[in-house]
Amino acid sequence: YLFYVHRLYSHIPSPPRDSFFFGHVPYIRRERTRGREIHEVVIEWTNKYGPIIVFWAFHNPVVFVVSPEMVKKVLVTYDLPKSTRVYEKLQFVYNQRCTGRGILTEPDPSAWHKKRTLLNPAFHRKNLMNLMSPFNVICERMIDKLSLISDGKTQVDLADELSRTTLDVIGKVAFDIDLDAIKDDNTPFPSANSSTLMGIQQQFRSPFWRINPFMYPYQQKVIKDIKFLREFGEKVILKRKAAIEKGMDMPKDVLNHLLYMCKEDVNVPMEELVDDFVTFFIAGQETTSNLLAFTVFEIGNNPDIEQRIQNEISKVLGSRQFVEYEDLGKLQYLGQTLKESLRLHPPIPGFSRFTPDAIELGGYAIPANTGIAVDVFATHRYPGVWTEPDKFNPNRFGPGSDDTITSSMFLPFANGPRTCIGKMFAEFEAKVIMARLYQEFKIKLVPGQKLLYDLHLTMRPKGGVLCTLDKR
Repeated sequence: YLFYVHRLYSHIPSPPRDSFFFGHVPYIRRERTRGREIHEVVIEWTNKYGPIIVFWAFHNPVVFVVSPEMVKKVLVTYDLPKSTRVYEKLQFVYNQRCTGRGILTEPDPSAWHKKRTLLNPAFHRKNLMNLMSPFNVICERMIDKLSLISDGKTQVDLADELSRTTLDVIGKVAFDIDLDAIKDDNTPFPSANSSTLMGIQQQFRSPFWRINPFMYPYQQKVIKDIKFLREFGEKVILKRKAAIEKGMDMPKDVLNHLLYMCKEDVNVPMEELVDDFVTFFIAGQETTSNLLAFTVFEIGNNPDIEQRIQNEISKVLGSRQFVEYEDLGKLQYLGQTLKESLRLHPPIPGFSRFTPDAIELGGYAIPANTGIAVDVFATHRYPGVWTEPDKFNPNRFGPGSDDTITSSMFLPFANGPRTCIGKMFAEFEAKVIMARLYQEFKIKLVPGQKLLYDLHLTMRPKGGVLCTLDKR
């Protein structure tokens, strides 16, 4: 049978395997010890073997695609469904319900579409325009904290500080709750969120951990942290429900739209509301904080880019310490820089789909029930469409670039019908935080830092981003 499975895919290019039984897994593990994640290896392989390859995870074939043409076929033309086998590792972690049937992991297309339709207004530009005040309030807390150590000498890990900031932003803007992650280093929410992400990643990376008795204490810690997040979410939801029943005015935030979903469908159970609460923190906080951390690193290594950003911020904001909605469109070069950071360092480095039926990709017949990996990291550096793909160059996204950079070339928020619902939220958040950060401080990287990737479901800078700050 195993020989039959391997023969089914023998016509598709594939790098040499370490062994028939373990496939490419041993090689990937060796490369991780050398500081390279799988997506960096995929670039090496696709440059050598072409834009479509078969990766063998033991005896499970996964077809990786990196060319925009094939990416479009997978996500748009065929609109391939998400792999239930992959996404169940997000739904349940060590048998503990985590994201469950949240909008990211809902397996039923019709149920997902209904939920997406009801939640779309919460993330529409018109709604986010009215939430600029809480965006700014949280930024001010970050500025106040960093001002205390802006002596040009004290080292600070901005990756950690930005992670705390984005956590507080989602809490306040999406759910009208104060998590105090910025002010209180001991608040349990950041560590529980991070622990949950790590637990999800370990399910992918080390599937045998769940039956390893030596890993039982670790599993129990992850389960405890997920329970904390879910219990916290349930309390927030019940508190808002009670306030609405009393006729109190509530913000038109994500939580309000979640509860409106219940009004439309009284059969929505509490656990599914909690699924979405956890999903928005898991999917939204880490991705934006990593985008900001990578951007700070790149700006720190490119003084000319930093100067242009500072000039633009001074021109748009002047001495005003509140970022208005109208300012966001004027911060054009800052937007270009954020996009280039998303291209070079996408926080979500890939998506998985599967083929219910046999399809064709790149001239190759792909059997039914095949796992397909859209490698965003490799697509964003695909030499067939990007000039000097490894160079950080915000000018790629200058005026007129929308005509040349397609949604299948640049897809940090995915593409097709299941494009990330929080795209606009993330863009608002990133611009407000970066504008205030560089308005207030001169930021210098601590010398000697090398950018390495750490894959914990999302892609983050390994070891953080150490900086010193000076007040402007």
